[in-house]
Amino acid sequence: MTGTHGLIAITLLGSGLLAGVAPPARADAGTCSAPRHVVFGTPGRDTRMDVRLCLLHGTPTRGAYAHVAWARGGDDDGERGFDALTLHYHLQRHSENIALGTCNLAPRLNATATGAYKCEKVELRVPAAGGWSADGYVEYNLDRDGAGLKRVDLRGSPVVAY
Repeated sequence: MTGTHGLIAITLLGSGLLAGVAPPARADAGTCSAPRHVVFGTPGRDTRMDVRLCLLHGTPTRGAYAHVAWARGGDDDGERGFDALTLHYHLQRHSENIALGTCNLAPRLNATATGAYKCEKVELRVPAAGGWSADGYVEYNLDRDGAGLKRVDLRGSPVVAY
């Protein structure tokens, strides 16, 4: 599909490493998903991003957050690669959303060629045990592709039984 704008390729990597980009900082006291490697067909060169969704499962605090690492592509003309890039992550219990978090990544990726970031956690004090996980998706709009908002589902964290 050479020459197709807005094409997105998704693969899973066991290592979670982008070429030339350090992995996100180690998750703290949580259970995280394997990295989801996403390639965005940005104008010029592709942008690559690794995302890990994480669950905090202390007692009685439960929470969800995300780690992101990227290597931005795009043109060398100084234009931005994304009109929108938002990471949505959820604290879930038995697949029901309990708390929602969002992370606006467009300004970071448009301004910095490579980087890593930990999105702010959402957390609750709840005594209920079992069935907790983190899940989420990315919504994005590539600059200059005319295709509008698109969505990529992410890998959820493992479900915690306690």
